[in-house]
Amino acid sequence: MLEEEIGDAMDISAISCQRYSPGETVEGTFYDFSIYLALSDQDVVGSTFTENYIAGTRICVFSRDTMTISNSPYDWVQFDLDTPFWFNGVDNLIVEFLWSSAETEDSCMYTWHWNTGTVRSINGEYGSPTGSMSSLVIMFRFEGDMQLDSSTFGGIKAMLGST
Repeated sequence: MLEEEIGDAMDISAISCQRYSPGETVEGTFYDFSIYLALSDQDVVGSTFTENYIAGTRICVFSRDTMTISNSPYDWVQFDLDTPFWFNGVDNLIVEFLWSSAETEDSCMYTWHWNTGTVRSINGEYGSPTGSMSSLVIMFRFEGDMQLDSSTFGGIKAMLGST
């Protein structure tokens, strides 16, 4: 995600994605499921995963040995992070989903996405150092505490145009 798509700095505590496929409620069990977040100074990603994030910023924020997800069409699937992630509001954000295997119907993890027009996502096999590049990006919802600049009441009124 580009920093301008997220906005200001924030402490991310949850990530959600929305299932798009119509039909019945589906359920899937995922093994060795993890979510990593990292910062990136690149607007376009390459095919090697480790070359896309700033060294030292990749953090495992959610991890389960086994996880079962059940969702209905158009539901948001929310992951409350085990470890909040500080997004600095300057760099871009890498969101990485990993699982070693799954017992699932095909549509369980498919989500709404959009075509960015540039290569901004990678899909690869579990444990592979590289993947295939794509311009499709999942539509995410991030929850957390925003960084607020300290200001006086008068400064706030001036900023909002109040008298």
